[in-house]
Amino acid sequence: MKRIIKSRLDDHIVDLYDRIDDVKKEICVIKNNHLKHLGSTLTKLENKVDKLYWSIFIGMGSLILTLIGLFGNFLK
Repeated sequence: MKRIIKSRLDDHIVDLYDRIDDVKKEICVIKNNHLKHLGSTLTKLENKVDKLYWSIFIGMGSLILTLIGLFGNFLK
């Protein structure tokens, strides 16, 4: 097993602290920037899904009413 020289150990510790600082910065960017945009994006997507749902609902309703009207004429 190799022995780690004290100066190399210090370099490794400094490198680890630098990496931890980089991770903290990236977490801060994600919290402050990306999550704020995510909320507005989800709201836009929700509105589009609602419009699609109501369009399908109204289209099916008009189709059903048309079919009832057609079959009502055949039954008379």
